[in-house]
Amino acid sequence: MTEGFRVSTRSVPIAGYESMTLQVRADLGERRLVAAVRSLFVRHEVLRSDGFTAESCVRRVVSQSDTALEDAALGGAGQEDVPGDAPLRVVWFDGGTSGRIVLAVRRDVLARLPWHVLLPGLVSAWNASTHLRRVPLSTR
Repeated sequence: MTEGFRVSTRSVPIAGYESMTLQVRADLGERRLVAAVRSLFVRHEVLRSDGFTAESCVRRVVSQSDTALEDAALGGAGQEDVPGDAPLRVVWFDGGTSGRIVLAVRRDVLARLPWHVLLPGLVSAWNASTHLRRVPLSTR
């Protein structure tokens, strides 16, 4: 799709939401992900209409296995910290060498902000946040 993101057709069932799984590179960076989601909130009123923020909707879960995805489907890893009625849930499963993002959107939000608008917007915001990339430390 673009630098760092690859869309998978695998969905994770979360009641009241539709979801999509994105495969991402290992060094995604939580600050950069939050900045990209924040950009979506700024652009789309439907995401902020209930008073939620990007920071409250994004979680990072360190996981070495795909079982964490099933935990998320059952309201487990990473989901307990995201409010139950958030318009958007973004859980980054950081596996060290690779990762996945479960992107879940409330169905009423998808009626106004469909996937074909939301995903390119996230990718565009991700690409625009290059100033937040990790900078390697000097080994002097």
